Formats: sequence, C-alpha cells, structure tokens
Amino acid sequence: MMGIKNTLDKVKLFLAKFDLASRIKEKYGLSGWKGELVDIAFGFLIAALIYYVVLPALLGANPPAVIVQSCSMAGTYQVGDIIVLKGTSFDDIRAPLVVLNTTDVYFKIVPNNRFEQTRQLIFPDGSPRVVNVTKKGDVIVYISPINGNQIIHRVIAKVMTSDGKHYFITKGDANPIPDAAKIDCAQWVKEGQYLRCMELSDNITDICQLPRDKNWPGCISTPVPENAVIGKAIFDIPLLGQIKLALWHVVTLGHGYPDRILC
Repeated sequence: MMGIKNTLDKVKLFLAKFDLASRIKEKYGLSGWKGELVDIAFGFLIAALIYYVVLPALLGANPPAVIVQSCSMAGTYQVGDIIVLKGTSFDDIRAPLVVLNTTDVYFKIVPNNRFEQTRQLIFPDGSPRVVNVTKKGDVIVYISPINGNQIIHRVIAKVMTSDGKHYFITKGDANPIPDAAKIDCAQWVKEGQYLRCMELSDNITDICQLPRDKNWPGCISTPVPENAVIGKAIFDIPLLGQIKLALWHVVTLGHGYPDRILC
C-alpha cells in the first residue's frame, strides 16, 4: 500500500510541475466559471490517468476496481461497494485444490438441488473427492465464459485437470449453488449422469451434471478458466459506487441501475 501511495504522490508532483490547467487559464484569460470548468476537466483527466494507467500498472489488474451490482454476495458485499483488485495467479488464490485424473471438469453438489445452500462438491475423478463449501476462499472477479459479464464471486475450489489446465469453481455467498450456466444446445447427449453438448467449442466446458429438474436444461455449473480471472479482491470501499450507479441510471434512462439499491 505504501508503494501505491508513493507512486500517486509522484504523479501529483509531476502534474503540479507542469500545471497545465493554470497555463491554459492564463493563456486564454479564463476566470470565474470558465476557469472552474478547466479545473474540473483536468480533475477528470487526472482521475482517468490514475484509474486507467497508474493503478492497473501498480496492481496488475485491469480494471483495478469494480462495483458490486447484485445481491449474490450479500453478507459480504453490498450493492454499490467498490472492490479493489490485484493481479493474481492460480497458486496465489486461496481455496481447496482438487487434482483430476481427467480433462473434463464436472462434479455433483450436495444437497442435489438448486434451492438449498450447497454444502459439498463431489468430484468423481478427483483427489480429494469431496470438498466442503466454506467462505474461506478468496473472492475473485472474472469474465463469465458464458455471457462475458464481470462476476464478483468467491472461489470454493480450484481444479487442475490431467492435462495441466487450471479452473476455478465459484459461488456467490448468498447464492444456493455454484455459478449456474444455462446453456442452450440443440444436441444434448446423455452420458450416464452427465450431459454433453455436442455443439460447444473446447473453450467452454461441455460436460455437466444432469439436473434433477428435467425442465431446466443445461449445465448446473461451469468452471472458470484461469485466463478469465481479472484479479482477486484486496479490500472494499462501502457504498461509494452508488454514485456511479445513480449517474448511470440517469444516462441510460432508468435501465442501468441494479434491481435493488440495498440487499
């Protein structure tokens, strides 16, 4: 943290040395409200420079912060909390490690329904075979392999397959089951207690548990590939992101705000 503070101080000194805002105001004789607009514009410019250039370089995560926009992490994070991230690696993320003797990542959940809190993950081809679901794993932000959205969820297990690839099993603290992925597929093939989609490419896991509810087709859970992770949470700033969410609500004419202001 001291390294970040020192770098930000250097940036401020660098900008103060040139003081472009004062030079522009002096050159064009701007004062009063016009001068204040120049100061505001340069304030936004400095903030953008810090957010988009300085912090990603220091923290190793781009973006370096995200805003919570759902209640899936209620009890840990609130809608509007700003989560600051740092770059991370498979080994750096805290969670139970499961080594598989197969290249396919699949597991059962206990209890086997999507309405109760999942207590255990069972990997038929894994070591260990059973993983207890807790809130001790790190929280990460990743790009969903299904819809491209940024997801802020906790890692409940990390998996290494027999071909050396790394994946994360994630879950929202307030969600009953691991991250769901309803995959539309015209050609599902049943293999024992699993479904395989014959149309999916290799970059999306295509084996999943056969849901108990046959009217809910698709995978119950899809693992997160290592390269989809943006970073892990290092601290949060409570509710400050509500300002941006409210502004975005105005800009999008009511379509950009979460369903709930608070959980």
